Amino acid sequence: MHNRPVLALIAFVAAAIAAPAVARAPAAPSGPAALLAEMRAACGGDAWDRVEGWSETGRVDLPGRPGVPYEAFHSMRAPTMVTRNRIDGRIVRQSGYDGSVGWRAGPDGQARIERDPAALRRMRRDAYLSSFGWFLPARMPAAFALAGVETRDGRTFDVVRITPEGADSFDLWVDRATRRIARIVAGAEYAELSDYREFAGICTATTGRQGDGDPAHEIVLHVETVETGPVAASVFSPPSASPR
Repeated sequence: MHNRPVLALIAFVAAAIAAPAVARAPAAPSGPAALLAEMRAACGGDAWDRVEGWSETGRVDLPGRPGVPYEAFHSMRAPTMVTRNRIDGRIVRQSGYDGSVGWRAGPDGQARIERDPAALRRMRRDAYLSSFGWFLPARMPAAFALAGVETRDGRTFDVVRITPEGADSFDLWVDRATRRIARIVAGAEYAELSDYREFAGICTATTGRQGDGDPAHEIVLHVETVETGPVAASVFSPPSASPR
């Protein structure tokens, strides 16, 4: 009779030891610096310091035309960018920002230069955003602020608002569980990011669904390759009359 309580206690303790620990909910960041540090650690850490440039290839699903090849380049030393679309190997559309002016060109290779201040602020924002400037603050200065918490489909996101120097601001929705970016909101536009992969020791989303709320404007990027060596400054200059 006296052994039963002891055996029951032993069984209770054994069950408690065997039971899985209750998972703790990821903690909210104490400030933007802490969140950015956690994001960097979750996506390559100090490997970002070795990134000199960004050369990306893939395919983009455009409305009515899926699978169009594209290539994108960034210097990763300052907010600069170039994107090109090819059909049958020929450049049919390209655009860029060289740090001072923006430009666009069609199949004829003739560049239309953009100098409107408001447009240039948006282009500089997009160049900073595409260059992961928040991981390289010494190279690309910006102001950071926590902008609240969002929830969607059972997931919690910490929102960090970034205002690059000389550019418009945008919001990153950072998954609290993974510390990876799931959504970008810039004005009326957004991008949903998924399918993260590692290239050269750092990670990036390889699927990006972009839009502005109008289904006719939605595109989907599929990243295939990334190289992180230097990119020549001439790449970001407006093209000559003949497309390369």
